[in-house]
Amino acid sequence: MLLPYLSSQCQTGLYQAWLSEPFILHENAENGLTRKEVFLAAEQFRKLLFDKSHNSNFSLLLLYQQRHHFLIALLAIAMQKGRVVLPPNLADKTLSNLKVDMPDLIVLSNDLPDSLEGQNQIQSIEIDKIIQGVKHSNIEINDQWLSDTLESIQDSEIWLYTSGSTGLPKKVIKTWRNMMGSAELAIERFTLMKPCYMVTTVPSQHMFGLETSIFWPLFSRASIWFNKPMFPEEVVHALNANNEQPSFLVSTPLHIKNLVSSSAEWPNNLTRLLSATAPLTKELAVQTECVMNVSVFEVYGSTETASIASRQTTQTDVWQSYSGVEFTKTQDGDVLVKTKGLDSFQALNDQIEHLDEIRFRLGKRSTDLVKVAGKRASLSEINAHLQAISGIVEGVFIQCKTSERLAVFVVSKLPKSAILAELRKSIDPTFLPRSIFYIPRLPRNELGKVLYSDLFEMLPR
Repeated sequence: MLLPYLSSQCQTGLYQAWLSEPFILHENAENGLTRKEVFLAAEQFRKLLFDKSHNSNFSLLLLYQQRHHFLIALLAIAMQKGRVVLPPNLADKTLSNLKVDMPDLIVLSNDLPDSLEGQNQIQSIEIDKIIQGVKHSNIEINDQWLSDTLESIQDSEIWLYTSGSTGLPKKVIKTWRNMMGSAELAIERFTLMKPCYMVTTVPSQHMFGLETSIFWPLFSRASIWFNKPMFPEEVVHALNANNEQPSFLVSTPLHIKNLVSSSAEWPNNLTRLLSATAPLTKELAVQTECVMNVSVFEVYGSTETASIASRQTTQTDVWQSYSGVEFTKTQDGDVLVKTKGLDSFQALNDQIEHLDEIRFRLGKRSTDLVKVAGKRASLSEINAHLQAISGIVEGVFIQCKTSERLAVFVVSKLPKSAILAELRKSIDPTFLPRSIFYIPRLPRNELGKVLYSDLFEMLPR
């Protein structure tokens, strides 16, 4: 982890390289940024926020998509002692609830959602103007100013939310101290203190995206692409922007599946692919390593914990925790974890089988087990049986809130009788769905996670 105090430890050359080397690469090379320029732009944007905010306890909804806009705003808000709010999604209901909770919410977005009409808005063009001013100035960063700035923002808050894939989104409050502590462990694991290049397809508003597109590169020697590419040709274009350093691609299983099924030609300097947010099958990992000629690693963590472990999926099903990660169990059998990025022990949603102090296998999630008529089953297992039925495009089981009975949502043209007949072949009759609902597609967030909260809303009252 590279912080300003390195300059006082006879590593001035490394510190100056960190500040002045290319950091955020842009479509137009002249618009690329160094870390020094990022900090200077953030200080100028902080002054604009000071003029816009009417109290010392202000909140900003940070919706910028491009990494340089997001990072400069994130830093500036912390410098101004504001609170960053990163929503779980952009649904009208979600944003309306945030507006009710925080009436003075300032929106950092180029397009103001209808549900936030009337809120104070700042578009990213304001940051672009500041960047041009910084590039045409000869301002230097004083080492003491940077050290003091980073110290002063340690307790600044970032509000994230769980995805809501297993229920309602839950607010998780992180500080810069938490995020920097977590980043230090990941930087060590993936050797990011060696110059490298990272392209991330995950939005910065999600914990995995916040880590890999913002905090890991900011405090290491990694450079990043300014945008969030989606289509294969966009990802290849972003990767080709830096052919001089080994490259990392950061994505999700759903996106990876689309990438490897394309006819894209992947650059030779792409050496690693990091995947998270959902389980990556070994079959897809093997296919990805063959198609892209990379080493594929899964990253394990959660919104509450940030990332805490990794594994090379094609080589092992065993996870290796980051340095200094501690686990313990409660009397009820719940697994707790503590890292440098956590203020106290945090409960995990998964069960863990420890092999030694740093290696473990994952068991079932606590939310994965359902109980019907005294019997227990794994939702993931009965979902697998459902999805294996020929003629089911996609589908999931869900447990009704008003009873313990199960229902199924499917994308299929099969009649209910055919679905039930196939399910009887593979699951206990106790877990056969009482109701089958047909929908055009399963609701998913931009990471590909099924939004069970939306499915609950579709159930009959």
